[in-house]
Amino acid sequence: MTGQVDDRVGATHGRLVEAMNSGVLATDEAGRITAWNPRAQQLLGYARDEVLGRPMHPLLHRAADGHVPPERDCRLLRVLSTGVPDHGEDQRFAHRDGRMVTCSWSCAPIYTGDRPGVEPETGVADGLVVVFQDAADQIAVERERRDRMAQVQRANSRLTLVAEITTVLSSTLNEEELLRRLVRLVVPALGDWAEVDLLIPDGRVERVAATHHELSPADIAMLEGPLPPLPRTPRGPLAQVLRGGGTVVVSGEADVRSDEPLGAAQHELFQAMDAQNAIIAPLAARGETYGALTLGYSRPGQVYGPGDRLVVEDVARRTGLVLANARLYAEQRNTAEAMQRHLLTPLPQPGDLRLEARYVPATQVSWVGGDWYDAFTLSDGATGLVIGDIVGHDLRAAARMAQVRNMLRALAWDMTEPPSGVLARLDGVMAAVSDAELATAVFGRVEEDPGGRWRLRWCNAGHPPPLLITRDGGTRFLDEHGMLLGDPDLTGTRPDGTHVLPPSSTLLLYTDGLVETRDSDLSDRLTSLRRHGSHLAQLPLPDLCDKLLERVEPSGEDDVALLAVRIPGCPTPRCAPGDAEPRPPRPEAEPG
Repeated sequence: MTGQVDDRVGATHGRLVEAMNSGVLATDEAGRITAWNPRAQQLLGYARDEVLGRPMHPLLHRAADGHVPPERDCRLLRVLSTGVPDHGEDQRFAHRDGRMVTCSWSCAPIYTGDRPGVEPETGVADGLVVVFQDAADQIAVERERRDRMAQVQRANSRLTLVAEITTVLSSTLNEEELLRRLVRLVVPALGDWAEVDLLIPDGRVERVAATHHELSPADIAMLEGPLPPLPRTPRGPLAQVLRGGGTVVVSGEADVRSDEPLGAAQHELFQAMDAQNAIIAPLAARGETYGALTLGYSRPGQVYGPGDRLVVEDVARRTGLVLANARLYAEQRNTAEAMQRHLLTPLPQPGDLRLEARYVPATQVSWVGGDWYDAFTLSDGATGLVIGDIVGHDLRAAARMAQVRNMLRALAWDMTEPPSGVLARLDGVMAAVSDAELATAVFGRVEEDPGGRWRLRWCNAGHPPPLLITRDGGTRFLDEHGMLLGDPDLTGTRPDGTHVLPPSSTLLLYTDGLVETRDSDLSDRLTSLRRHGSHLAQLPLPDLCDKLLERVEPSGEDDVALLAVRIPGCPTPRCAPGDAEPRPPRPEAEPG
């Protein structure tokens, strides 16, 4: 009865092996094949009767030329000798027709228990069972999976690059800096080299930025600069793109040759870059082409496919939009700055006095507007000086500034009152006929007395203090100040100040944009202004103004207006050589 059960179990196992979708073979203790299922025949071509009793190793591991590797290198036989199961993913088994079939496999020892006293733990096996499958499909699936993962990773890196480019390019509105950043970002991510050709508003074409992963900055600098003009009828790929065409992919320098000068210049660039393949994309936005981005490979075999083209076009489109915004910003800024400068009147040069002024607009176009300087001759021959700032940073502030400036001129012309009286009248008129809200200002009179001494009489309405710089570098802030202009709820006085201006000294009036920044202490900035003024005291007045702006380095957060007055040297006998100021005819105390 027991034998019948065993026979049924063996028959069932045999049917299972026959039905398996994997190749199955078995061997005896000598490595000769004892079992071979139909799937093994499908995979390797041998019929069952052809392999039974044959040694497994030379059958499976025979090369196309008939060479059989040593048995010691066979991992299947090693399982037979050691009793330790093994498996592999890319074993090459010989097919009946001579080709090799890559298979995944697993191998385990067989212990029948027929030999008395032999236990599995001894490592001596009665045979092997090998289960194997064609790995070609699995390898293809794995290869496809790896390819897809590589594509996803590449797409993610490209998206990251595009996002980084967008962020970096949006951080500046300076065209040259913008395009230099662009070529540095796209190499080597999108090519071995890159360059940008820009259409200048006056009609010229210029290569404004270039880079190569191997060329030196000196070599790159020689490639940049003006290019031949854009032809009316474009024939070369660069000219076609600049004339409003779409993206062009070119294969080396042969595709850019043309009889037009611009094409010849592009051909020279391709030779210098050792271009093997390149793509030229328009930098365009809102229906206007601003230039072209050219990317290329210097390595043979690298080409720009459809996916690369989409990425390059996206980068070029985003760059074109930033360029459009930069051009619009520059146009608005130039308009605002031109308006502001036209509102600032030319300076007089009364007698021996010398006057210089500077105006530096804010870096943000919307902040141009409220600062002004003015100087004019009064009815009694004195020179009126004004520095002021209307609250606000826009064109409306510029218009209000013009109103207040003109009112102050009219009020100051023939008034016999001191400067504080002029500002008090201005305060009242502002409330009545102007929509200006708050303003700060310094109004002063520079006059020469009968003894030849120059004197400043001034009133400060909430403005930074004027700085007096003597010929020998001594400095002093004229600190007297009072309430702002334009708010009737503010109470307080505006005292008048009087100070002698020594020969060859410089009086400096300025707006808060020169000394105020968000991240610096005002007292430190004023000390810096005083120190630089002292060092520059003996320079000619135009140079002093220029150097002072250069050294103080305004933040650009606000306009800067600067008015400087140089007092004449002493021409009278009462000035001894080297004196800083005239000797008074009698002792006299001066306030301030």
